[in-house]
Amino acid sequence: VRCAGWRFPCAVKTAERLTREAIYPMINEAIARDFLRLVPPVNQQLAERVRAKYPNLKGATLSVVQTAGRHDNAKVATVAAELALDHVKQISKATNDPNVSVGLGPGRATLDFCRDFSRRLAGYPDPLKLRLVAISAGCPANAPEYSSISFFNLFPKRLVEGRTVGLFAETLVPQDAFDRIKDRPGVKEAFGERESINLVVTSMGDVRDEHDLLMMFLEQSPPGKGRPRTEKWRGNVQYRPYTADGPVQETGKELRAVTIFELEHLVQAANQKNRHVILMARQCGICGRSRAEALRPLLTNPQLKVFSTLVMDAATARELLK
Repeated sequence: VRCAGWRFPCAVKTAERLTREAIYPMINEAIARDFLRLVPPVNQQLAERVRAKYPNLKGATLSVVQTAGRHDNAKVATVAAELALDHVKQISKATNDPNVSVGLGPGRATLDFCRDFSRRLAGYPDPLKLRLVAISAGCPANAPEYSSISFFNLFPKRLVEGRTVGLFAETLVPQDAFDRIKDRPGVKEAFGERESINLVVTSMGDVRDEHDLLMMFLEQSPPGKGRPRTEKWRGNVQYRPYTADGPVQETGKELRAVTIFELEHLVQAANQKNRHVILMARQCGICGRSRAEALRPLLTNPQLKVFSTLVMDAATARELLK
């Protein structure tokens, strides 16, 4: 069996020997060589039902990915990567500029996204140069693979060529020290990129999920040492928490994350020409908890419409319809 000049080592000589077992290694080889791309199924009918119920989805792109549980989470990131490639093409064409700036958040979902997105970019035929920006600092100390900076290494060197901007700071700092920290070397460079970022890619967390990264950071902080009250919190995007009424604003010594985008900045970016904010909402990869309850305020409160493109799993979508 030959394809584009390549000969598959697992090819068989006769059609009679072409069994289902023989096809599997051939498909794996085709995927590895980028001759074949598997696209997860999306549930358009479920997406339309969710869109009809929630006002903030007007004017936004919504994809509901058919998954079989938390072990299928990577499919959400795969669909997000397909949409991101479309956005990058559109931005480059609209601006007549091959340079596109991409802001990457931390976490498991963005790691899965970067793996898929980089593979798609590897075979992209048109001239393109990415500027990668880490938009939040930190990650669990025993899981550095989830930091935004570590994702830079997944992208083809010919597309990046040193055009990266890191963010080097503590994950959590007191609110009253935040303005000073933003001006420090290693931090101010990322904040200087905020308005020029064309595409933001991030995920969200549920404060009621014990595996939520922001809550894990806060739980490690000593009680009474700046830990904010979280009883009314519903979720967080880019480590920035919110209630049903809108974004949370810490005061004084209360701890907050070092991130270049506040929620209101994401709302603005999602509504600007030639800018996109992709938000992934999927089950917890450890316990399988749905993100539906944390997602509801983002779909109903205009102050929290922090996305222009939303990709969620089918379990979350069904929960939203209850």
